[in-house]
Formats: sequence, structure tokens, C-alpha cells
Amino acid sequence: MIDLVICGPEMSGTGTQVADTIEWLRGRGKTVRDMRGTEVEALFHAKRFRALNENYVNLRDFVHDDKVLHTDKLYFFQDATRLLSFGETNRDLKVASMVLNEVSTFVDPDSADAWIFEEPTKRGAGQVNRATEQNRSRYSSTMDPIAAAYCHQTYRVDEYLRFRRVLREAGKFIVRSRSEESACYQIRDEYHLPHGIDRNAYLALPGHKLAFGNPPTCIFVVCGPADWTAEGYNELRAKRTAGRYLDDYEQNTDYILLVNRRYASAWLEELYEEACALYGSKPPVIHRFDINLPKDALREAMQRKLAENVDV
Repeated sequence: MIDLVICGPEMSGTGTQVADTIEWLRGRGKTVRDMRGTEVEALFHAKRFRALNENYVNLRDFVHDDKVLHTDKLYFFQDATRLLSFGETNRDLKVASMVLNEVSTFVDPDSADAWIFEEPTKRGAGQVNRATEQNRSRYSSTMDPIAAAYCHQTYRVDEYLRFRRVLREAGKFIVRSRSEESACYQIRDEYHLPHGIDRNAYLALPGHKLAFGNPPTCIFVVCGPADWTAEGYNELRAKRTAGRYLDDYEQNTDYILLVNRRYASAWLEELYEEACALYGSKPPVIHRFDINLPKDALREAMQRKLAENVDV
């Protein structure tokens, strides 16, 4: 079982790196399915839609394939909307899961060799994080790392019970964009994040008991140096935004510098050593990559490390 997390502070390019990892896996003959996205995008992988989904990594590829009949696309969206609105009995919704039960729509874990996830999710409590917690200024409010930590721990329970536990037990290859290491964003710092959550309180949350009790096997961190300056971050942000909308986190330079210091230093290893000892698990192996590397050089460095550490 491989549970690989690719992470880093804002502007670290996890989306690009996950896409590169997908291509690396497919280049080795692996069937890959991408669970990133909303509940509708998760439902696309359900067994009931096998005739539609079997040749696609994700819903986006299916929708954008001009060879797919319009009637097939319409059928999927109508049925997925019905499942999420009324369930099978016009009463209960039936979200996707890899558990055969009466309250969810079954996704066969054996329909792929590798599965791709993201954190925060775009479904459930993760959607709250993306839409609200990271954009509180748009709702006449201010950043609240404690509220964010509670949202994160909630979807970790959801994703673990619905998907990750089954995949880990089946020995699948899991790739995630960020994970419980996003503690870097939420745990209190006396000087730079005094309104953050207490470290012990963070580790005691139910979702984090599951997360640190079943941690990644390997983490790829893309970060700046531990002494990264505001000028360095702002320069990188200017290069990578190109008119892109920036959330509250991305605009807060001092906050991202704190997050980066944690990613770039032993703070992260110490967090996992403490949490994994607490819950009887093995800390992940952590590899770091320079955030300022050109995309091609970063991809090559990451893929070399994949080849060294992953038996596929």
C-alpha cells in the first residue's frame, strides 16, 4: 500500500505535481481514477456508471470528449442529480463510497490501481473550507484557524470511512494533494498565529485520530527555504497568479511564511513523530523539493524520487 501526499504552502503547485504523478503512473500501465471534485465527480466512478466511466480518469475528461454522445452525458447528470437529491426512494441521498451499504452508491475499489484525492475536498466539510473558511473576508469576517481545523477533521472522517480505509486495506496506490499535515496552517504559534488551535486539541479531534493513526507512507513537500522572505514569496506569487483569484490565505504573506517555515523545518517531522506515537502508527518518510525550481526540473526530481521509493 502506498499513500503518497504532495503538499506545500500556497503557490507550491500541488495541482501540477499531482497531474504529473498521474501521467507517471499511467506511463507504467496503471489504471488511474481521479476522485478530486464534488459529489457529482465522485459519483462518476460508481459501478452503476461503468459503461460510461471505464475509459476515463475523471468526469472532466468524459464531458470534454466529443466522441461521447450527448445523450450519455445527459443520462449521467440526470441520474447523479437524482441520487444526490432523492436517493433511490425519493427520500434519501446516496453519495458515493467504496463500502457496500444501503446509504451510498458503490464505487468498486478494484476498478483502478491508483486513486487520486485532494484536501480540502470539494464535497462535504471540505467544501465549507474552500468556500467559506479560506474566503471569510468575502463574508465580512476574519480568518479563524480553529473553525478551519474542525472542518478539516470532519471531512477526514468522511473520506476515510467512505474511501481511504478500503483502499489502504486493498493495497492500492493513493495520491493526495495535502493531508493532515495542513496542521501547518492551523496550529497555534505564540507570535505569528496566536488565534490558532492548541496542538493537543488539534491532535485529539476525532478526524485527526483517524488521520494520524493511518498516515501517509510518504510525503513530498514543495517549499521555500525556512528563512524565506516576504519578498521571495511575493515575487513567486506574482509569477504564478496571472490574474487568478486569490483567497485570504494566499494574500496573507506573513501567514504563508509561517506555514512555509513549518513545512521546511523539523516542525513537520516532530508533529508526525508525536501524533503517530500517540495513535500507534508509523510516521511517513518526508522528502523536500525547492519551490523555486522550474516546473520541468521539479517534475524530473519528483519522478526520480518516485522511481527510487515506489515499486510499481
